[in-house]
Amino acid sequence: MRSETDKTQLYDRQLRLWKKTGQTALENSCVCVLGSSALASEALKNLVLPGIGAIVVIDDARVDEQDIKTNFFVRSDDTGKPRASCIVENLRELNPEVRGSAIVASPADAVYHGSGKSEAAAALDSAALVVCCNQVDALVSQISHKCMEADKALIVAKGAGFMSYIRTSVPEHTVIESHVDEKPDLRLMCPFSSLRDHVDSIDLGALDQTDVAHVPYIVLIIKALQTFTASKDGGNNNNPDNSSDRWTNYPARLALKEKKELRKVIGKLVEVKSDEENFEEAVKNINPYCVPYEIPHEIKQILGDPAAATVELRTAATEDGSNLTQQANHRFWLLANALRRYLASDYAEGKLPLSGTIPDMKADTRGYIALQTVYKSKAEQDKSEFVKHLAGVLEEAGLSANHFEQEEIDDFCKNASKLRLRRMSAIHDEYAKGPEAPSSDLEMNGILNHYVLFRASSEFFAKHGRYPGAPTLNSVDKESLTVSNLNKLVESDAIELSSIAKKLLAKWAGDASEGDSNATAVVPVELATEFARSGFSELHNIASFSGGVIAQEAIKLITHQYVPGNNTFIFDGIKGVLLAAKI
Repeated sequence: MRSETDKTQLYDRQLRLWKKTGQTALENSCVCVLGSSALASEALKNLVLPGIGAIVVIDDARVDEQDIKTNFFVRSDDTGKPRASCIVENLRELNPEVRGSAIVASPADAVYHGSGKSEAAAALDSAALVVCCNQVDALVSQISHKCMEADKALIVAKGAGFMSYIRTSVPEHTVIESHVDEKPDLRLMCPFSSLRDHVDSIDLGALDQTDVAHVPYIVLIIKALQTFTASKDGGNNNNPDNSSDRWTNYPARLALKEKKELRKVIGKLVEVKSDEENFEEAVKNINPYCVPYEIPHEIKQILGDPAAATVELRTAATEDGSNLTQQANHRFWLLANALRRYLASDYAEGKLPLSGTIPDMKADTRGYIALQTVYKSKAEQDKSEFVKHLAGVLEEAGLSANHFEQEEIDDFCKNASKLRLRRMSAIHDEYAKGPEAPSSDLEMNGILNHYVLFRASSEFFAKHGRYPGAPTLNSVDKESLTVSNLNKLVESDAIELSSIAKKLLAKWAGDASEGDSNATAVVPVELATEFARSGFSELHNIASFSGGVIAQEAIKLITHQYVPGNNTFIFDGIKGVLLAAKI
């Protein structure tokens, strides 16, 4: 067992991405994987290396010659052994801290069992996240039902030669630390009182040329806005510090023409100056930062959600950690409720808690730290006010005042403008009714052709008990599988696959005739042939890339950091393109 210091050194780079809170969430989670093919192995590899708590692999397949060629986590002397046991044993060598177990049973045992709960079903119930790799749609639909009922995240993945399909589903997923690339909240158009005082304390006219060159551009822009306002009101155009009331009629928004005028004002803030970088920064940042304050659309949606408007009375059982997703979501909505109350207060003036961060800029150390202190102090004041509202929420919920760690409150306030909410549609509904997105949207996205062929391949399997291009070896003499015979099989299966795809597209479009010629046009014969040619066999390089995508999405779902894709990825290894769409 490694010490905390050893773990910090081992996981140093990833700790910079999701911090200790994310790593702890990983180490406390168990992932259950149905299937043990190369795709499953590669996904697990990318979860074992960063330190997932435990893995459980459910499969009854035996290692064969094809596995030796495509799956790096089985050895040549493993032929005939349970594949699940082999990959778990070899994966654990990558990171002995990870607990691993294999259940040699059909993945169907996870849902289809008798009066007593099977070991596979128990493993599925106890997992934080479930991954289905190359399982038939009927089983996937049953797994999807169970996961939706249990508020559990599910990832479904399939490989077909150079193509792979990944679908994520979770009833509700909340994110506090989304890490979205968003410009800092500087409040230049609505400066708070301490920022105004700080700007007023700087007299540009009294500074020498060297000091002027180190005034932060935030101060320069606000000074220019004061001057600009004064000039429009007939005041002093060059020195707003002489104004009796420097903040009278301070603008809340600027038209495009006014922004152009503001650039000229910045160049005239001081009588004598050389071309300095901080003035160039001020001019460059007028467009991104001189905009009216507005709460982001995503935050408005979250705060307008019924879950943010009500406080449910919770018992200790709700917070026992048995379902990490439910626990994280419950905590998120408590914080969101407090944020809603905060915004409604007179103190907030309709603005979110300030994050307290400012970007790098041309400034001397003293000036930058002084400005940074102003923003951090305001952020602390906002957080203190937020905590008051949170205390009321916790009291109503029947929870203790110290229910949240200080670090969790700090992170929430710092990321108040970056909160995200995902509610993904159920996979079993999609498989039963078709995609929610119109086919025209999916076609425009470029994902429709691949998606419908994956779905058509599943229908083909349900009809024939095999995938397109894959011969039934138990009923055909292996020696008769010549190249010529295989080519004929691929050709005939590709034709049938295209026909099934055409019918699916017509069904999704509500065309009862199922004979729309336009439906045929969107499924290229070459692509259908490529699917049939693969025989739904896996290639290691495609499995490796796709396994990385699966693990990436799994880590997002487990840590509740970064924003998971919503909801489908398809990788075309021939073109080297990863397609994504909400289906």
